[in-house]
Amino acid sequence: MKKIAVFLFLLLLVSFVYSLSSTEVTNFFRSETHYLESNQSFSETPFFIKSGEKNYWVIVLISERTPTGFAAVLSDKKEVVESDSINRQLFKTAYILYSVNSYRSDSQWIFSNSNKGKFNTLTRILSADVPFKLNSIKEGTADSEIKNKVNLMISMLDVMSSKSNEIETAFDSVISFELNFISEPDTTDADSLKSKYNEVFSLLQDFKELKFEYSLNALELKQLISESEINASDKQQFLALASEPQQLSSIESIFSLSEDVSQRVDEIYSAVNSKVNSWVDNVSLMHERNSAYDEIYSEDQKFYTKTKNNFYTLNDAFIYITKEENSPYWKEQGKLSSLKKDFSEAEKAFEQKNYSKSVSFAEKAKSDAITIIESGFSESTNPFVENIEAIIIGLAVLLALLILFNNRKKFFKSAEEEEITEFKF
Repeated sequence: MKKIAVFLFLLLLVSFVYSLSSTEVTNFFRSETHYLESNQSFSETPFFIKSGEKNYWVIVLISERTPTGFAAVLSDKKEVVESDSINRQLFKTAYILYSVNSYRSDSQWIFSNSNKGKFNTLTRILSADVPFKLNSIKEGTADSEIKNKVNLMISMLDVMSSKSNEIETAFDSVISFELNFISEPDTTDADSLKSKYNEVFSLLQDFKELKFEYSLNALELKQLISESEINASDKQQFLALASEPQQLSSIESIFSLSEDVSQRVDEIYSAVNSKVNSWVDNVSLMHERNSAYDEIYSEDQKFYTKTKNNFYTLNDAFIYITKEENSPYWKEQGKLSSLKKDFSEAEKAFEQKNYSKSVSFAEKAKSDAITIIESGFSESTNPFVENIEAIIIGLAVLLALLILFNNRKKFFKSAEEEEITEFKF
């Protein structure tokens, strides 16, 4: 009993751990099924995506690097997913993954540790270095306007440093979330990723407005210093201290990049929401295509049995039945005409992507072929009989020649003796 329990546990463990490889999945689509048209391309690196409690492989159909559709396969079984609700979530997630990865590889990506580090540095400078410089100006002058402006700017710096710290934290969060989403994608995280992105975009917009206000006040402070009665030496020093830090000026490029990436992210999510239903509907068409192909060209055990174990596929049966040397001799000549018509219509409908019609005609053609095979050839002109008779006659002639050849010495010796006997007589 204990051994059985251990065996069952190991069996369960193996079934739980086993998963198809990406190569097995792509080969399944390329060689073992006919869901795709011959000219249809797909990415060689399908996405391994979790949805609910199950994992799936999602193949991306592409044209000129643009996704045109998707197909999902069970992670542990070569079976294409048909559920609309599951496919909708999987396809949405796969499109976001594909699009984000493509954009990251082709363009400058904002969510980097480098940009996060810039705000780490900026937070420190805005909370300590810049206030220290501004306080030096305030302590070095008795001008009340300058003092008031410095106080205002210091209070602004307090807000800016806090916002900069928020941005650094948000960057850290989105970088970690994005990395996890890309390495172990889950359909429940697809919308959350956009929320994470938008949080950073919003914070950057807030900071951009704060920076703009601070820059205006810095210019006004410089103007007050320039117009004050402070001596020239102090004035020059105060003007330098009033300038905004270089680190604050350098993040302008991040604001611009944020706007570009934000627009692209909106485009990605807008596209997936508008197209996902058509991608899901296309799966039904792919299933119809595969079924139609199988009906005409793939092996069918029932058809094999009904054709007296002669033909596995309709296509093979059609080729044999309609051969010039066989066609005139079938008893069911009426069914032969129907077979030719139905098979032709099945292939025609398949080429026109009318797969349900193709299946219908293929089924009729199979019925025609079965009837023809069951009825067989006409007895008077049975090519099988004619062929067998020809073979028998040929074998008989060959056997006679062989006997003659093997007994040629005996035959000639007997003939000579007869000649001698006759001479003596």
